[in-house]
Parts: sequence; C-alpha cells; structure tokens
Amino acid sequence: MILLIEIVSLYASFFRGDANAPYWGAILPILYALVIAPHALIGRPDIPRRIMTQTLHAKWNNAEDLVGYICDYWMAFAYPATSWKKRRNSAVLSFVSFFLAAVYVLQEYFVAGIVLLAAGCILHGMSVRVDRPRTVYASAAYREGAADAPARREWELAAMSIIAFTDLYPEDPLIRDSARQVLEDGDIGPLLAMHRYDHGANWV
Repeated sequence: MILLIEIVSLYASFFRGDANAPYWGAILPILYALVIAPHALIGRPDIPRRIMTQTLHAKWNNAEDLVGYICDYWMAFAYPATSWKKRRNSAVLSFVSFFLAAVYVLQEYFVAGIVLLAAGCILHGMSVRVDRPRTVYASAAYREGAADAPARREWELAAMSIIAFTDLYPEDPLIRDSARQVLEDGDIGPLLAMHRYDHGANWV
C-alpha cells in the first residue's frame, strides 16, 4: 500500500501542473524517515541486558556474543512479521529520495534537495539494519563464506541469535515460528552442538 501511494504521488509530481505538485512525491519518504525510521533505528530492548545475559547463559556458551548481536538489532528480532516489509519500504523510499534530491538540485530547489538527501540517508540506514539478522541468514554469500571470515561468522551469529531470541520470549508464536524455520536448516545442527548445552555443547 505504501509503495502504491508513492507511485501515485510521483505521478502527480511529474504530470500535474499546479505549483506544489513537484513536492508531492517527497511527502511519504520524509514522513517515513521522521516517523518510522527512528523507531526502527534506535529502538532499545525492553529486557535489561543483564537479565538477557543470565537467561542465555543457562543455555548457550556464547551468551555474551548473542546478547550483543540481539541488542544491536533488537527491533528486527522483536518484530519478525513486519521487519521485512519495513526493509523493503525503506529501500524503495531511499532510492526515491535520492532520485528526487537529484531532480530538485537540477531544478535549483536546493533546500528540498538537501532535505530529500538527508531522508534518503536515513532510509538507507534503516533498510540495512531493520531486518539484518534474517537478511544475513538468507544470504548465500554470508552462508558460504570461509569458516573464519567475518561474513560467515555473522551468518552463524545471526542464525543462533534468531533461535536464542525464543529463550527470551518463549510464548511468542511469531518469534517461535521464525526460530523454527532456522532450526530446520541442516547447517544449524553443528552450530548448536558447539554452542548450545542441550545439544551437547561444552561449558566454557
């Protein structure tokens, strides 16, 4: 729906003749950057970090690493059903923002161009962060990286963190379903055997 509204707004910006028409396409990206992006970018855990660490210590021998990753991308873990939509919307709207910024500068609407450039940067940052754990987990490039490569290490951390998040919210069906999909992955078994106690991991 958001993308359909933006398409209509862009059409009006370029093909309507009234004086304010050029700015209609900018309304939605700016609103998204001001209203949605801050919540996605700076949302903080509603469980104290100390409690998270204690909870995960009981089941994982790398609890500190998992807690750090979970805290970095808390909103992605907490809202698995909507984070992918926010990633898609913010990616498209960031592209629109950069495009409109260039158009405005070429037409000498410099203030509008700067505002859209700023909105584009915010939305691009949101698109990178808002669903990063599942994006990394789904990426073949991250999965197939060398064992000690940063990309492969982040893939492992993302996969384990998706599972570990259910230990923090065991009653949430959406979070459980997100973890179940990862648990069905054949590459996850060795990671659990190495790091999760109920799968045979050693205490460290």
